[in-house]
Amino acid sequence: MLGSSSSATRSAPRVLLVCSGLEHARRGFESFARECFDALRDEPGIHIELVKGSGAAGVRERSLPTVRRDHALARGLGRALHARPFRLEAFAFGFSLQPVLARRRPAVVYLSEWDTARVLAVTRNLLRQQFKLVLCNGTLAATGFDHLDRVQDLTPAARDYVIERGANPRRHMVLPLGFHISSRFDALSDSDRRSLRKRLGLPTDRRIIVSVAALNTYHKRLDYVINELAVVPQPRPYLLLVGQEEEETEGLRVLARDRLGQSGHSIRTVPADEVADLCRASDLFVLASLFEGLPRALIEASALGLPCLVHSYPITEFALGPYGLAGDLRHQGALARLILELSDAELSYERAAKRHRYAYEQFSWDRLRAQYVAMLRDAAGCQPSAESEPPAPRAGMLHRA
Repeated sequence: MLGSSSSATRSAPRVLLVCSGLEHARRGFESFARECFDALRDEPGIHIELVKGSGAAGVRERSLPTVRRDHALARGLGRALHARPFRLEAFAFGFSLQPVLARRRPAVVYLSEWDTARVLAVTRNLLRQQFKLVLCNGTLAATGFDHLDRVQDLTPAARDYVIERGANPRRHMVLPLGFHISSRFDALSDSDRRSLRKRLGLPTDRRIIVSVAALNTYHKRLDYVINELAVVPQPRPYLLLVGQEEEETEGLRVLARDRLGQSGHSIRTVPADEVADLCRASDLFVLASLFEGLPRALIEASALGLPCLVHSYPITEFALGPYGLAGDLRHQGALARLILELSDAELSYERAAKRHRYAYEQFSWDRLRAQYVAMLRDAAGCQPSAESEPPAPRAGMLHRA
């Protein structure tokens, strides 16, 4: 239920944060939408409301009926149209939003889904609606931003990438994703980790490598991860794959059984609040994708102190600072070498604490909340307020032409 808030909207612009997959999909977009709403809902500089595709209503939070990606209709249409079901869901959600837009009349609609934004841009013109569209460019889209009023690029390299391809610099700003990260680093003792592994059904006598990613090959390249680990000599680490199932997941299950054996891996889809424990129980994190906007799972793993094995390019360099373990993962054998060359120092408490501190300083809501409020107020055409005036940004964090 969104409720009435006329007094609030007179002093602060109304922002609709919309996410079609929230409550039934487990990807970075959904995790960010939930965290962003929770982080900004009590900020006096804006009046933010959350609209999602399923789940219970709450204060300033409601769900709308729409075509869900996990339903037979979306899957059937996807096969017929050669489109991924999550894109059809996002597209349909743009139409589901129309009654809410007419009733709430927001100053800003803030979202991550490209297909929803395209629908809203068209209907806004047809219905002469006045809201501004702000896209969080988590997919690293490169072109086609003319229908958007603001684009939030998540790293300096991402902004440079789109500007080089003709994007209007005045529409683009750099602001990383925010994360709930404690200012204090608490590492598990050896005995606590052993107990946690037992509770989670994980081996206690070997290293565990975890990858939190959509269970696919076309983007997250989990087939590459499986094949690389398979060439590491025994006793090789145990592989734990955690993420949302997709059409390619069954093929990954077959490949993992063939290459690593039933006792050498686990593939799981779990609620979001269980992911952190699976990471805490692990020794290493791996992300094999060759491009990302700013991968949430990578930041979250680093904030927990895990050594992170990644492809070397500007996005992962920004995400991990000087603490990433990177190679050219386009090549066979590159990830296996990173695993084999891992030093004991990388597994130390001191190194883990430094990874956490970097993640906290760069990406925590403590550090970024005021900048999000300022971005959304700016999109609405509001002057900065005393409450929303952000601190001076650190180098590389917030940039506009």
